[in-house]
Amino acid sequence: MAGKRFLLARLMMTAGVHRLVARNMPATLLVLNFHRIRDPGRGESRFDDGVFDTDLETFRRQMRWLKAATRVLDEEDLLRFSSSPELPGSTLCSAVTFDDGYIDCYTLARPVLDELGIRGIFFIPVEILATRRLGWWDVAAYLLKRTTRSSVHLDGQSYLLAESMPLSLKRILRLFKQEKSDRTDGLLSKLSDACGVPLPNKDEQSAELMDWTHVCELRESGHAIGSHAWSHRVLATLSPAEQSREILNSRRELRAIVGAEIASFAYPVGGPRHFDEQSVALVQHAGYGQAFTFNTGVSTGHVADRFRIPRESATSFAALKAKALLPGVMGLRSKHVL
Repeated sequence: MAGKRFLLARLMMTAGVHRLVARNMPATLLVLNFHRIRDPGRGESRFDDGVFDTDLETFRRQMRWLKAATRVLDEEDLLRFSSSPELPGSTLCSAVTFDDGYIDCYTLARPVLDELGIRGIFFIPVEILATRRLGWWDVAAYLLKRTTRSSVHLDGQSYLLAESMPLSLKRILRLFKQEKSDRTDGLLSKLSDACGVPLPNKDEQSAELMDWTHVCELRESGHAIGSHAWSHRVLATLSPAEQSREILNSRRELRAIVGAEIASFAYPVGGPRHFDEQSVALVQHAGYGQAFTFNTGVSTGHVADRFRIPRESATSFAALKAKALLPGVMGLRSKHVL
């Protein structure tokens, strides 16, 4: 269905129908989210390919179009409009966010943003940067990519790598996203044994991440720093007490590091099943001014809930334009509902 919607949107844009639609559209906010930008000179990643949203040239083209065709909001704008009855008068607004603290967001994305005067929000999972250890998704991908075994057995389940490594990885990552944390705490070590591959060393992992100097430089140059929780564990898999520590401690630590208030939070993974009403209440109680979901639609007319602001990904230039200009055709909901 998604492919058919995208094809229809492209046909409509080619025919110029989107211009007629735009005349009758209420003010719309599309918050874009990226994780990684692919460096054409680096070759194949040893880690999770799924977090590379787009390549550098496409990203540059996307940002130039946003600057020319939309009103690009920074964190201060978003905080103001997410608390107001309606979005600003311009038909199409946008914002740009980044999750997980990868180094290419600093080395590749930041220069493009600075050149265009776009100010992004960079959501940082504190423990990942502090320990220089990548998230479970990257480590799992690393192990599956390096194993010579045609299948692996993990927690009573078999994964046929010879048939489809990407599908096997997707199934394994689903465990981390949906199972309670006490079941997944030792899962990477078990996967390492099942694959016959040692976990990646600290230097390999550290090279993929920003350090605190990079984070502070982003803040000093006008970009906003937000929290992506402490460890990036999925909040809905945690007890209320653990959720509170993830949400509160990350804000306190980031505030101490960058010397500024931390006003924005992004729920790890960010889909409807990955956080709950307790998560939302704790984010508000911790003092954040707004919080973001992921792949959950756009805001039309107004921001329905400033602690569930929807965001979308865009892997291509055509996908960006389709989601911005024809969100209804693309099936993007106008608000996120738990």
